[in-house]
Amino acid sequence: MRWDLIEHFEVLKKGHYSRARKSFTGEEDFFKDHFPGRPLVPETLLVEMIAQTGGVLFGVGINFEKEVILAKISEARFLREISPPCRLLVEATIEKEREEGAWISGTVKLGGELVAEAKILLITVETLGEDHQKQVVFNENFLRHYDILNVVKMSEEKLF
Repeated sequence: MRWDLIEHFEVLKKGHYSRARKSFTGEEDFFKDHFPGRPLVPETLLVEMIAQTGGVLFGVGINFEKEVILAKISEARFLREISPPCRLLVEATIEKEREEGAWISGTVKLGGELVAEAKILLITVETLGEDHQKQVVFNENFLRHYDILNVVKMSEEKLF
């Protein structure tokens, strides 16, 4: 199972900033165990949402020529518990960037309130798939599903 934890991207400002959204209804299967009778969004998913939002941003900057994976969580703070249903805003900024990786700072907000933040390291690898010619993370279906290239184009035209 692939965990795409972003519903859609609103902004992808190459080399700088990305913004995405994610909603949880409370009907997702993991809420049965986390926690029965009092479901909470797992904090690990909040970090993964930052990684995915920052990963696509970093991927834009390298033209999706390599795979991007989460290598390290340098810092993470969770300011309050989040119960479903909820609609979250995820933002990521590139702090430092090189061809082989990038430091990303990210936040998760609920109704404008900061609920989580993290600083992570993303790295690039040549390929993750068995067929060394195919992308696993940034494949054509992924780019088309999230309309990535159109979001990048629209973000270039607007000031954020």
